[in-house]
Amino acid sequence: MYKGNFETNKVIQIIINQEYKINYSNIGNERAYNYIKELNILQNLSIDSTIPYTLGDYFVYIDKFYIYGQIYYIITISSNSSKCYSCSKVLIDDVTGLYNRSYWEQINGEIQKYLSFKDLFLILIDIDNLKKINDSYGHLEGDKAIKVVGQAIQKSIRRDDIGIRYGGDEFIVLILNQYKDRAYKVIKKIRREVYKQSVEENIDIQISTGIASNINSCDIEEIIRIADKDLYKEKKLKKGEKQEEIHKFKELKKQIENIKNDLNKQRIKKDKMEIFELSQRLDKLIMKYLKDI
Repeated sequence: MYKGNFETNKVIQIIINQEYKINYSNIGNERAYNYIKELNILQNLSIDSTIPYTLGDYFVYIDKFYIYGQIYYIITISSNSSKCYSCSKVLIDDVTGLYNRSYWEQINGEIQKYLSFKDLFLILIDIDNLKKINDSYGHLEGDKAIKVVGQAIQKSIRRDDIGIRYGGDEFIVLILNQYKDRAYKVIKKIRREVYKQSVEENIDIQISTGIASNINSCDIEEIIRIADKDLYKEKKLKKGEKQEEIHKFKELKKQIENIKNDLNKQRIKKDKMEIFELSQRLDKLIMKYLKDI
């Protein structure tokens, strides 16, 4: 059995393609090949399911994902003595169940290889009001909002699409080998799912989205930057609409206050209590409409 310089608390991560070529390893390719051979990993690959097993001193977990219809295997190896049976989730975000940033950093090199001849649409998603939710209701509610968006993404994409929690309140969805209309349909579906689940959870969640593709650039980092600019445009538009809404409410307040003053004058002149009561109702109306501005 291969021993190498295995560190007790170190988790080994290896990605291989369907031709068994190593595309990523956190221990170097030569050592990775030794582990693959000695732990009988190729003999335990499965097209249909994930595979966990133990062999000697090691716990092995094999999962798979798809890029442009090609199968890739994520192999996670840990020492039995470390009891790292949750290490299979090392590339999964705990809150959303989507892939995490580490996963993205491992696969973006593979995606880059396809950009010159395969279609890719990248959707960037951001929760607009997460800070407000955290500040007003606490971080548990903030985590709930993040989870809702993650679940909405999972329900809205195909097996061949990839959903990633990119960090904080940002998400990436990769639409592979599809037309632009398909990408916009995914965005529409995600928005619908977010709204539906936010109503069920009784929490207001607002998202913004940006989109870019390898039509814009064949560099994956540049594609993210373009999508981010597109997302910022939506946020800016929303901010402008919000300012316009606030302005309208302030104008409404001014009009109501003028009416209230006129009513008070009428009360002084005619001493009618119903006019005074109407003025009080107008006061309450002002506060109701403006308390959240």
